[in-house]
Amino acid sequence: MKMGAGLRRFVIMLGLASCAAAPAAVLAKEPLRLAPSSKWHVNYGKDSCRLARSFGTEDDQILLTLDRFQPGPMVYLTLIGRPVSVRCAAREVTLQFGPVEPKQERSFSVGSLSGGKPAVIVDRSLLLVDGGPEWEATDTAKPPEERGRKLPFIDPARYASVTYLAVDIRGKRPLILETGSIVAAETALAACTDDLLSGWGIDVAAHRGLSRIATPKDSPGDWLTSNDYPMAMLHGGNQANVDFRLIVDEMGKPKSCHIQQSTRPEAFDSAVCKGIMRRATFEPALDAGGKPVASYYLNRVRFRM
Repeated sequence: MKMGAGLRRFVIMLGLASCAAAPAAVLAKEPLRLAPSSKWHVNYGKDSCRLARSFGTEDDQILLTLDRFQPGPMVYLTLIGRPVSVRCAAREVTLQFGPVEPKQERSFSVGSLSGGKPAVIVDRSLLLVDGGPEWEATDTAKPPEERGRKLPFIDPARYASVTYLAVDIRGKRPLILETGSIVAAETALAACTDDLLSGWGIDVAAHRGLSRIATPKDSPGDWLTSNDYPMAMLHGGNQANVDFRLIVDEMGKPKSCHIQQSTRPEAFDSAVCKGIMRRATFEPALDAGGKPVASYYLNRVRFRM
């Protein structure tokens, strides 16, 4: 099993195809600019918060969803609609919350959601606004010496600079989703994630001032191996994305494993929690005064053939 560079990402892979370069005519096209066709909607779930909005109409309509599983600027992005239909196996996309924020290059998975419409599911988390090197350093896939010890504060006014989302999928016509300012939407999303932590039994105030996050003692990439790929799923050609949450106590011991989101079948969910609860160990989170506190750890397992 290989561990990717992003937070909440495991990868179990058994092969990959390639794709020819995009035609020059496609690359030369002006971006398809889509204005909003709905208001922002925030969904308070048990395990995640979702910000969603539609852009464009009829055949050009796109549904954008941003899922957040914990406080901070990181989100998981999905695009649903005909303009993002992808057949190419080289699945690469460049995204920018413009015009100021930096471009972010990601791989993605494809699916069929919302009444059979094609979907692009970005594999790694994105930063709505750039939190600087400390946010990147909290990536728990990195060695302990490269991780940040605490989460820096981001001024909510920073979100006012975001006025559009640029989407450039390899081999497709670029898209511009005209979001306008996302300050109000981000405020609602942040309130939702605070609500999440309270529901998990986590002290929200203490977590705003952590001097250390719950930190794996060893590489999360060693928690699952190719042997954990469910045999029936392997034989059947099944693949999956599984997002999980661990509650980590004051001693650094995982107390519970919960599947936050999964593309299923359920055999994948069982394999994830069984393997991780058996192998994962942590340095506990510390509050502002250095006292160990109960916390959580999130990650994603990607089962791929």
